[in-house]
Amino acid sequence: MKRRSTAFLATATVALTMVFSAVAVPAQAATGFTYVALGDSYAAGTGTATGVATPLSGGYPCFQSDTSYPNQLAAYAQLTTGFINVTCAGATTSDIGAELYAAAVQVGATSGVSQVTVTVGGNDLGFAQSLQACAKPASPECQTALATATSNLKTVSAKVSGVITQIRGAAPGARIYVTGYPLLFGNFKTPTCDVGGYGVPKTTATTINGITSALNLSIAGAVVRAEWKGDWKVRYVPVAGAFYGHGLCDSKTPWINRYVASPYEIQSFHPNAFGETAYATTLKLAGAK
Repeated sequence: MKRRSTAFLATATVALTMVFSAVAVPAQAATGFTYVALGDSYAAGTGTATGVATPLSGGYPCFQSDTSYPNQLAAYAQLTTGFINVTCAGATTSDIGAELYAAAVQVGATSGVSQVTVTVGGNDLGFAQSLQACAKPASPECQTALATATSNLKTVSAKVSGVITQIRGAAPGARIYVTGYPLLFGNFKTPTCDVGGYGVPKTTATTINGITSALNLSIAGAVVRAEWKGDWKVRYVPVAGAFYGHGLCDSKTPWINRYVASPYEIQSFHPNAFGETAYATTLKLAGAK
């Protein structure tokens, strides 16, 4: 869920428009199953990305991984064509909505898209900055970052509603699966949780989990509003339950990365390969292909 610089976002805006316009190109978009994956680093599988950042059109790094849940779903559906993955580390609701809208304006065949998955909202809180600050010992920035994330919660639901509206406008027949986020920490009994050389106090871990739960409720609320308006092809897919027992300092093997040192720092506090599989499995149970 790491943010990018303003210049980087500008480059990504142009490049994602080019990539997403590919939705209209394959014949399968009109006659077969076409799956478009949108979202931030949790959808990109950044926690399992290896080596240099995976570039998309335009060459900017999005830190995608072959083990991301969109790639697993595409393999499950046996898609050799008709899979468009434009997930990107650092994406916010504004990034996704803007790129989807731009693609819909440029091409008219996005109506052939069958399925869209999207994981977004964490970066709108500034959650990455909060986690980085709180992973350091006695960081004075931690509480400030958490307060900022809490304050930003009030705008997330409306922003996700906007994303759903724009996706539906571009792909009127698609099934849209909007996912939540896992709770990062387990219910550990020790005073602190070692996240990779640093101990996060239990009170801080509880606050972070609480913010994540509130974020999930905000995302779910956006989906409910879409359903109230008659859109029965959009579905909220909670994943926190699938991760139960697998958080940091939890009772079972963690499905979340601890703090990872440079040059792979971006992988910190992201789902590992098991976590991405948990996302994919939960989506399949919800009806996604």
